[in-house]
Amino acid sequence: MSKPYIVTMRNTQNKIAYTSYIEERFIYANHIDSILTIEDDEGQKLGFHKNENGNKVIFTKDLEGVDVAIEHCIDGSKVFHLSQDSKGLPAMHEFCTDGTEIMYLLDANKKLEKRIETKSNGDKITTWFYAEEVISQEQRQRGGTVFKIINANGEATVWLKPEGNVESSGTDLTLKRVFHVFNRFLDGADSWSN
Repeated sequence: MSKPYIVTMRNTQNKIAYTSYIEERFIYANHIDSILTIEDDEGQKLGFHKNENGNKVIFTKDLEGVDVAIEHCIDGSKVFHLSQDSKGLPAMHEFCTDGTEIMYLLDANKKLEKRIETKSNGDKITTWFYAEEVISQEQRQRGGTVFKIINANGEATVWLKPEGNVESSGTDLTLKRVFHVFNRFLDGADSWSN
């Protein structure tokens, strides 16, 4: 299975989170020199390639003609690299061996914009990557929803429990930002403590 994505604070002018590991994983057929290609009777072309890490990749097109690379990883997981999603932007869809599914949505500059992780137990974590902050929302099947922001002012987490009360931790400025960004979920929450 691929390395888990870890949000770390970065002292850069461009981004607060290190995302290039994921961005560099994306496979574009036109960036690969040695692809063995075959064509079936209907004119459908298939390309085959083996990455340096041992993963095997099949290149094809979907029914709409979008380039797709299907990466069969050594650990048994599969990654679908789409040259265009429904918005016309590149995306990756990873199916891990533990049942977790992860969607990586890239922007027009091929930079990670959003990650949606659905675990086998139904928990869903959506993370948005901006130059100045990383925002996440974790919807738990049991235990409510956790909102988190990491930015230059620090880190803050707010846990909205199923019964409506809230627990929070983090720097004051970042906590205010969490309550602002997720106002529609946290408006009228019983109480919160830092």
